[in-house]
Amino acid sequence: MAIKDQIDVEIHLKTKIRQENDLEEFEFHTNGQLFLKNDALYLRYTEVIENQKTQIMFKFEENRVRMNRSGDILTKFSFVKSQRIPALYQTPTGQMQLETLTTLMALNIDHEETHGEVAIDYVLYAMQQIVGQYEIRLQFMPKSSMLDWLETPERT
Repeated sequence: MAIKDQIDVEIHLKTKIRQENDLEEFEFHTNGQLFLKNDALYLRYTEVIENQKTQIMFKFEENRVRMNRSGDILTKFSFVKSQRIPALYQTPTGQMQLETLTTLMALNIDHEETHGEVAIDYVLYAMQQIVGQYEIRLQFMPKSSMLDWLETPERT
C-alpha cells in the first residue's frame, strides 16, 4: 500500500528526557495520519497529556527531520545528524531561542508498506548551556496491520 493519499496509522512513541540528575520517561500509543506532500513524508497526531492537547507534526526528509509541536507552547525543532541547529520555543509570555544538536538519527521508513521506525537523540541548548538530553523512539504502521499483527496465531 504505497502512500497516495492520507493514511491512518497507529503510533507508538517513547521519549526519555535527562536533565541534570533527573530522568523522565513518557510512552504512549495514539492514532495519526501519514501523508506525502512535495516529496516529503509527514506524520501528524494529537498528544494528550493531563488534558492538554498538543498537535504534533513530523516532516521526514532525506537527511533532516523536523518536529513541530503546537498547543499552549509552540516548538519547532530540526534534526540533522551531528549538526547544531537553531530551534524555536514560543510561550504565551515570550520566545526563547534554543538549539538542538542531533547525536543520533536513524530512519527506517518503508513508503510501500507505510510503516516506519525513527530514533532521534539530541542535546537541547539554551544560551549555550545544556538544558537536557532527549531520546525519541517513534514507530508507526497502518491501523489495520497493527490489528492483524495483534491477532496473528502466535500472539493469541
